[in-house]
Amino acid sequence: MKKFPQRFVVVILGFFGLLFSFSSRTCFSLVMVYVLRNNLSQTNSLFKECTVNGTSWDLILPWNPSITQYFNTVFFAGYFLTQLPGGYLSARFSSSRVFGISLLASGSLMITLSFVLKYGTPIVYTIRLTQGLFEGMAIPALNGVLSAWALTSEKSRMVTFTYCGAYLSPAVAFFITGATTCYISWHSSFYIFGGLTVLFSIIWFLVVHDNPLSNKNLSEEERSLFEMDGPIVDESSEEKVKNVPYRKILTSLSVTAIFVGNFCRNWIFSLQVSQLPQYFADAYGMNVASIGFLAAFPEVLMAIVVVIGGIFIDMIIKTGKVGTTVARKIAQCSGFGIESLCLLSLVLVRDFRLATVVLSIGIGISGMAISGYQVNALDLAPQYAHIVTGFTRISCIGSMFSIAVAGLLREKNIESWQKIFLIAGTIHLSGVIYYAIFASGEIQSWAETTNLTSSDSTLKLTSHPVYEYGSISQRKDEIKEDKGS
Repeated sequence: MKKFPQRFVVVILGFFGLLFSFSSRTCFSLVMVYVLRNNLSQTNSLFKECTVNGTSWDLILPWNPSITQYFNTVFFAGYFLTQLPGGYLSARFSSSRVFGISLLASGSLMITLSFVLKYGTPIVYTIRLTQGLFEGMAIPALNGVLSAWALTSEKSRMVTFTYCGAYLSPAVAFFITGATTCYISWHSSFYIFGGLTVLFSIIWFLVVHDNPLSNKNLSEEERSLFEMDGPIVDESSEEKVKNVPYRKILTSLSVTAIFVGNFCRNWIFSLQVSQLPQYFADAYGMNVASIGFLAAFPEVLMAIVVVIGGIFIDMIIKTGKVGTTVARKIAQCSGFGIESLCLLSLVLVRDFRLATVVLSIGIGISGMAISGYQVNALDLAPQYAHIVTGFTRISCIGSMFSIAVAGLLREKNIESWQKIFLIAGTIHLSGVIYYAIFASGEIQSWAETTNLTSSDSTLKLTSHPVYEYGSISQRKDEIKEDKGS
């Protein structure tokens, strides 16, 4: 019986890992809208009113609504602090283990939150900060895993399908949290997403390896694929982190383009996940079930476009008619460019139906950009993908700024939200222009490797850059020619 390709197992598990862990962020924001609902005037509803109101499964907290902004700010502060350490730990020890530990801790804390939310703000601040610290390590670690498992000809589709879990998560979380909070219990979604994240992390530990060639379940056919089309990536070690060209990474304009793309994306993603529920509540007076239903639409469309975009970008690169650099810029500028225009147009929208349509178009098409900045670190430096990702992910500080701006401007009227969307759209459009000028899809001269991943363990590569194309045998021949000359 033919073995199921192990690289697809990694992608599928990565998809669900991001789906469950990112859902917790949306889940928390929507639950806070519910437990603080006495401060809201609910005038629009697509469904019947919540049935848990006034029962033992209900919770109403006498806190100021702005407390939600502070809880999210604390989370993203922790998230910001561990981006670089996450990349370092992945390069030093094990990318797959760092990713698994990150999600195991975050899921456990989500379950804990369901027991302690009602006991006061200090403990909630502590848990949210700790969650952020652990989750901050996840993306650099996951990119380290993908840099070893993504075949050259499948790079865009493997990365975009994996990250599709993160972009589908708001839709799943909005829908499930809205329904379960209204009709089962206020904390049911904490158990659902926290429990699934913990379960996933255990499966991940048992199945995923850092190096494809060390996986005993790898078929001979797939092993040959990695030998012919796989990246050359040294395994995590102390020696590897000593050789990282930190100065060149930090001063690379191509890396800063990814940083800017990440900054803008974090600003908007934070707006989607933590602010949209409040937007529909403040501007249109909707209840939590209706908000969850409407806010899910844009996220579903985005997840679909993410997958289609990854396949399309791989195809146009493979034809040879469009280089990797141009392909990344096409993805980034079309996706985020259209989204920024849609955000700016929300300044003129005053109806929740039209707002949903505009958000669906903008957020949906933004999925194309995931084949741009999100894959780009693997183009520039597959050898140091976790380190480059850790640096560029410091840009998650954009989430903190987004939350802070919304907190300062937000009032219970549509005019305040129009100002928030105007600022977000302007920043997003500026990021598109920067990426179009400075981004690159080529392997950088400083992205060097020290070892060849092949059956010939004695073969060394000391000064050659990591090649994106060509088989292992071709690389061996090149080295022999160099020695002969």
